[in-house]
Amino acid sequence: MKLMKYCISPSKLAWLRKEFGKDANGLIAAMDAAGTAYLDKLNAVTEPQVEDMAAADVESICKPKTQQPAQRQLAYLWLQQRVALATRTDEAELAALAAFDLHPLHIEVVQPSELYSVLARLQTERVLGFDTETRASFERGVQHPLSLIQIATADACYLFQHAILGEQFAQVKTLLEDENILKVGVGLRGDTRALKRQWDIHVASTLDLNWALAQLGADKEMGTRQLVVALLGARIDKPKKVTLSNWQQVPLSDAQIHYAAADALAALKCFNALITQLTPFYHASSATKAAPLIPLSLIVPLAQYFEDAE
Repeated sequence: MKLMKYCISPSKLAWLRKEFGKDANGLIAAMDAAGTAYLDKLNAVTEPQVEDMAAADVESICKPKTQQPAQRQLAYLWLQQRVALATRTDEAELAALAAFDLHPLHIEVVQPSELYSVLARLQTERVLGFDTETRASFERGVQHPLSLIQIATADACYLFQHAILGEQFAQVKTLLEDENILKVGVGLRGDTRALKRQWDIHVASTLDLNWALAQLGADKEMGTRQLVVALLGARIDKPKKVTLSNWQQVPLSDAQIHYAAADALAALKCFNALITQLTPFYHASSATKAAPLIPLSLIVPLAQYFEDAE
């Protein structure tokens, strides 16, 4: 459990690294180990680790002879989970992780002839990964229109490019305004504003994963790279050369296609991982009849997904 990284501000961590140089990582690791050992002893909970626990495992600690130890142990496991989700990973640790894998995802740049069949297929989903891309502007006062919408399911990602679809691009309106389909993504405010301003599309039923992690204690927006580490234990690469590329060009390069698809799929996979990791605590709080561990701000929009994941 990375207590030091969770509890100490980034500026203080930077100061520690500056003061202790090559010894800083060892010092931080030693402090983390000491803090974890103390909490383990205090709460008499060492195994299993929370990331390896199913709902039944968490609930099993809620039935000891007295209620107070159960609640304390559950609170400690919840602390472990929050720290794991809300702690940022530094670049050195990131580089050592396995790359986020798109395979065997089907990726399709939607053509006009396929548009309606693709939209009909997506209309049957309950949760979709969602993202957009816009051509970067390097001139003051010049803003390019939104170029691309990416929508992912568990096994496919569809890229809707304005340069290909033209006025048909607006046909995604019905799907994105459907309140019964949750659209999950990262930093959605800019995406939804652009769709509203340019296409009169009012995206409904959204969950911004940055916001979700903030409810669990993340001190600032995590961003896609940090979310993928925290929730999937993988590294997603976002080279600036692709980020700032021309998203209006036809055809898109392979690098652009894979970059765009990865963002939407990562959002969906992160959402599913978040539900999996929080569901045991949702049910365990109910079992002890204690105050919910998960913030109500998350329980309200996500309760139905916790129930389905049981």
